[in-house]
Amino acid sequence: MHPNSDLINEAMPTSPDSGELLLGVDGGGARTQAVLATADGRILGRGIGPPSDPHCVGVDEACRAIKVAIEGAFCQVSDPRLALEKSHWVLARIGAACFGLAGVDGPQDETVFRDWLQKEGVTFPAAVCNDSELVLAGGTPEGWGVALISATGSVCLGRDSNGATARVGGWGHLLGDEGSGFAMASQALRLATQAADGRGGSPALLQAALAQWSLKDARDLMTFVYRAATTPDVIATLASSVLELAGRRDAAALRIVDEAAEALALNVDIVVQRLGLTKPPLALGGGMIRATLKKAILARVKSPLGPVANVVEPVLGAVAAARRMLEQRSAA
Repeated sequence: MHPNSDLINEAMPTSPDSGELLLGVDGGGARTQAVLATADGRILGRGIGPPSDPHCVGVDEACRAIKVAIEGAFCQVSDPRLALEKSHWVLARIGAACFGLAGVDGPQDETVFRDWLQKEGVTFPAAVCNDSELVLAGGTPEGWGVALISATGSVCLGRDSNGATARVGGWGHLLGDEGSGFAMASQALRLATQAADGRGGSPALLQAALAQWSLKDARDLMTFVYRAATTPDVIATLASSVLELAGRRDAAALRIVDEAAEALALNVDIVVQRLGLTKPPLALGGGMIRATLKKAILARVKSPLGPVANVVEPVLGAVAAARRMLEQRSAA
């Protein structure tokens, strides 16, 4: 049964059936999403909050963003009892929850958020993990296989059927994240400034960068890019233009996409080799995984793969993971 189809049944916000609820949270550098669902996966409410990557906004702001998203999900539920509980969501009959958060890269990060949940009064089972886990949970039939994410950053996560894991990438924009939106945008900006100087580069990418941020002159790029408000997420938005130009067969954009695909395919191959996986399912996630890049990645992966799925809404992977937790608890 595929978690993006039968496990998660999209519906208009409605009253919950009797029984326990599922809570899924996807916290990232751009925004935070929360979904409240029934035990059989029917969506009751959705909420949106500010960014919650603790490395970008700090732990306190990240926790506040998560609460905003969760309370928003409760507000969408038509059952007045749950709507009233939005400010006391920890008291709702939540059977299991999964918090997939950018910036949770190890036990120490998990402990920070687990401590916060404990202070909030959470007593229901709750998993705290990196947001790449959501793509794996939402895009593989049984929760094992390989997840490849290319968004502002990039990371590849694998899990075998026994629960062993391997991770490649996810080092952040200064240390790695090859194949990410930030990496592609950075390459594009270098070619843009080379074109502005007459040192070659790409006039098409220069025009794309100016248009992306409504700048009048190439020199405006320095002011814009180096200002404090221009975060890696903002820089990464230029990657969309790179992918569009590559789709139109622009030579410079194609080289950037090919290099990104090579790096991402290598990550997949390394994870497959480390875990000794045989034809694993591959789940693809992140805003950069579009037709042009996806085709290039799959053409370069050397390991035999099983089914390939696009995970458009990782937050539904959080709900799928919470549902598996609830099922395992019930079966115990």
